[in-house]
Amino acid sequence: MSNIAPNSSTDTAAAFLDEVRAVRRGAAALPGLEPDSYARDHAAFERLSDQRGLIAEHFTGRLAAMGDGPISVLSVGCGDGSLDVRLAAGLVQRLPGRPVRYVGIDPWPGSAELFTAKMAALGADEIDADAFVASFGDCQVDETFDVVMFVHSMYYVADVGATLRAALNLLRPGGQLWVAVAPAAALNALVGVLAPPLEGHRQWFSSDVEKTFVDAGIALDDVVTLDALVDLSSASDEVLDFAVQARLTPELLGPVRAYLDAVLVPGTDGGLRVPHPVDVFAATRR
Repeated sequence: MSNIAPNSSTDTAAAFLDEVRAVRRGAAALPGLEPDSYARDHAAFERLSDQRGLIAEHFTGRLAAMGDGPISVLSVGCGDGSLDVRLAAGLVQRLPGRPVRYVGIDPWPGSAELFTAKMAALGADEIDADAFVASFGDCQVDETFDVVMFVHSMYYVADVGATLRAALNLLRPGGQLWVAVAPAAALNALVGVLAPPLEGHRQWFSSDVEKTFVDAGIALDDVVTLDALVDLSSASDEVLDFAVQARLTPELLGPVRAYLDAVLVPGTDGGLRVPHPVDVFAATRR
C-alpha cells in the first residue's frame, strides 16, 4: 500500500474535513459528473498530476517482460486512449513488426472514438485496434487476451468480485490481470464524503479490491504502490469537481480547498502537492 502517510489525520486537516461533513449533513447527494464534460475535466486534472506517467512507465515495464511474440491487450475503461496509445506505441518501438491487438472498452461514445483515432494516428501496421462502446458487464467480447487491465475503472462496477472473475476468464492461460485503483488516502477522503453513490454502491478503493481478490480466492502476484502527486493549487472549480467526483456547491469550495491545503506534501521540485497514490494489483490466470 501507499508509502505516503495521508495527512488527513492531522488536526488541521481533520477539522476541515469535519467542516465539509457538517455542510453535507442531512443534505441530498451532490450531482455526479456529466458524461459530456467528464473527459474534458479528466484531461485537465491529469495535466496537473504525474500519475499517468508513472502508470505508463510501470505498465511498459510489465509489458516488456512478457516476451517478444504477438500480444493482445484489453483496456477496460480506456477513456480517450491517452495511456493506451503510449503503451501500444512502446510495444511497436520495442519490437517493430510484432503484431499487437489492442481493444478498448468505454461507455462513452466520444471517448471510444478518440481511442480509435489515436491508435490510428500512430500509423503502425502492427497495431490492430478496436473499441467497444459499453460497460464491461454489458460488452460481448468473444476473444481472449494476454493482458486485461482496469486503470481507474474498477470504481464504477457494481460487483467487484464478478468483474474480477469475468476478467480472468478473458485471459489466455498465463495472461495477466492488472487493476490500478486509488487507496482511500488524503484526496479520496473527500471523495468518500462528497461523491454520490454509483449505481447504488459507494465508490470502491484499493482496500475493497484487495479484500475481494482474497475473498474470491484469486492469488495476487504482487501489489505495487505508485506514489504520485497532483498540484491542485491553481485548479479550476471544474477540475476540483473531478478530483472529488461530484459537482461542488459554492459553500463547499472554501472548506474543500482549505482541506487540500492542509494535506499538502513537498514534491521533488520543492513545490507542495496533494498525495495522489495509486495501487496496482497483478494476478495471473493459472
